[in-house]
Amino acid sequence: MEIQNTKDKVSLKKTNNILLVDVETCNDQRIIMELSCLVVNNKLGISETHCFIIQQVWENSEYKQGKYAKEKIDKWQQMLDSGQAELISIYHLYNKLNKIIRDKKIKLFSAYNANFDFKAIENTYHRYGIDKKPEYKETNLILQLDKFCLWEYAKKHYCTKDYIKWAKKHNKFTPTFKIKSSAETLYQYITEQQHFVETHIGIEDLQIEYTILISSMLANTLDRNNMLELNKNGSWQTVETTRKELETTGKA
Repeated sequence: MEIQNTKDKVSLKKTNNILLVDVETCNDQRIIMELSCLVVNNKLGISETHCFIIQQVWENSEYKQGKYAKEKIDKWQQMLDSGQAELISIYHLYNKLNKIIRDKKIKLFSAYNANFDFKAIENTYHRYGIDKKPEYKETNLILQLDKFCLWEYAKKHYCTKDYIKWAKKHNKFTPTFKIKSSAETLYQYITEQQHFVETHIGIEDLQIEYTILISSMLANTLDRNNMLELNKNGSWQTVETTRKELETTGKA
């Protein structure tokens, strides 16, 4: 299920708990090895932290050698050994996520690129047959959440003259010479750490996303806009549109 390009909005004041998610996949099939999440409460504090390694994927040698997974196996093993991560069956994970959503009365599913993470969860459920259950659409509570994409919401930061100038100065371009607006690049900008590098370990990258969430909420509130736009995913084209507008007027 893709995030639809709708204009639904909700006031920040009326927002309860948010499920902030980061998944790490094995390959281009978007099969998840690690699913980590934070429960961000209505005071914008972190009330729960979870880091799950999916057992069926972990025990699959093909997935462990996937191009996005093989360099992180040792790190994940250390996390399992230390108790930082929990090895969990995909079927138990399904029930666990539903329980978190139900118990914490969560209404919003959030990630930096919400469409990617949401689709990866669906792909992994499909891989192990969870979506074949007759009651799947009714019992899968993630399907019932509105999607809140940080990539879209954070444009208050990256669609600015200051960000465009900073990106040019520090050579923050994609291989096709587009201005970057990734979570890593935006975190570099917000924290003034231009050489910071994401680990692409979900539980660690969530700290980046949490910083972006809080910083973006502050930026929007100071601009007297405390409305969260739902069910619309971010795009690399957003910052490029701003760049072209500023360059046309000689402001960037």
